[in-house]
Amino acid sequence: MIKESYVKYSHAQKTKRYDPYSRFFRWATNRLNENGILAFITNSSFIHSGEADGFRKVVSDEFSEIYIIDLGGDVRSNPKISGTKHNVFGIQAGVAISFMVKKELNDNNRCKIFYARRSEFETADEKLNFIATNKFNTISFEHITPDNNNNWMNLNYSDFYSLMPLTDKETKATNLEHEEKAVFKLFSFGVSTNRDEWVYDLNPNLLTAKIELFYNFYNKQIQDITKNSWTSQEANKFLDYSIKWSESLKINANNGKTTIFQEDNIVSANYRPYFKTYYYADFILSDRLTSIHTQLFGKKFGSPRVVMLK
Repeated sequence: MIKESYVKYSHAQKTKRYDPYSRFFRWATNRLNENGILAFITNSSFIHSGEADGFRKVVSDEFSEIYIIDLGGDVRSNPKISGTKHNVFGIQAGVAISFMVKKELNDNNRCKIFYARRSEFETADEKLNFIATNKFNTISFEHITPDNNNNWMNLNYSDFYSLMPLTDKETKATNLEHEEKAVFKLFSFGVSTNRDEWVYDLNPNLLTAKIELFYNFYNKQIQDITKNSWTSQEANKFLDYSIKWSESLKINANNGKTTIFQEDNIVSANYRPYFKTYYYADFILSDRLTSIHTQLFGKKFGSPRVVMLK
């Protein structure tokens, strides 16, 4: 349900909406009838975090009124309040109290969002005293009208987001040209090798020598695994760290995926800070080298092309 709600409507490339707090909200919301209320004390990041845009949209669609009391105390975003003095739980993350009210709605009703924030520099004792000595109906709330991008804080009413984006997840997924809504259809995180010192070199001959040496150690590891019938845990205890291992490479070795040097895997590449070098484009040696890269840079690695790296 989180994937089809909070995550589905987010424009963020990375999301934290699978954290326990989001799961609490989703679990409880699913169990409300047409009328009900959720009251939670949670991390406050959902109020202002960019990756929580989908969460804010969904809760504003599902509830008729939302009341937020932001107790602050986020040490990571405000170094002036380092330590635990200003956080009601003595933790690093900010804290918020949320009341989400669900009533029978019709299409003309829009969620009303009310927000109150305690001073970041109030001590934890002062914030707790405020909660203990004030009735809910005496708290002064600010009425928030979200912008078109489901922001509750730092609202932006410019037309910037009406422009065609450079990339878009839906455009990337569709096969229909008339549904493409971005400048570029294909995009990628980039090639991530986890062993740059092995798979890049200014000299193709030196690169060849490094790869052949790497493969000798790697394939020998697979032979030892097969000969001794090691489990993956046992195999990891006897790794030869003459080469650079990563989790994906360990998995490939434990699965018996041997490989050989292929000269046409050496391609021209631009490496940060974007000078010309050579890269050995092999799926086993690169932690993030997928079919999308073959679409971007050529379907056959032996064909002439330039690989752009993050």
